[in-house]
Amino acid sequence: MDVRPVADEDLPFLASMTLLAAFPPGDLPDHASDLPHVSRWTTEWGRAGDVGVVAWMDGGRVGAAWCRVQSDVIAHDAAGNPLPELAIAVEPRHRSAGVGDALLAALEREAARARLPGLSLTVNEHNPAVRLYTRRGFETTASDGPRLTMFKRLDLRGG
Repeated sequence: MDVRPVADEDLPFLASMTLLAAFPPGDLPDHASDLPHVSRWTTEWGRAGDVGVVAWMDGGRVGAAWCRVQSDVIAHDAAGNPLPELAIAVEPRHRSAGVGDALLAALEREAARARLPGLSLTVNEHNPAVRLYTRRGFETTASDGPRLTMFKRLDLRGG
């Protein structure tokens, strides 16, 4: 497996991965890619703070992890600055094979290089990915019913 920074030619794949990240398995609603909670992840990609990585295997893309500061910020750093929120998705046939862990590790490195102080996310407490986030050092900072907000401070010393 090879993990590379997001390039312009990866944006259609990033958009398709957003659908996997934004909806539970099953049929998608009509015009799903146009819904605000989906389109906010890729519209005008390349803004300051947009960082992402794509996993490749056997010549094809198999997953992506990316972050950006959203207009509806879920977390702030100690100085009150908005923190980027992350999204991650892996093609179903490649799950439970370490792809998510490799993507998250690479995204953390790229985000630290971009001088982002930390990453935030929201996830349903029943989502198996919670184990991945906890293993990678994310801590729960808030909960609203089954929805968890998690945060990880990044080490900028090597960035």
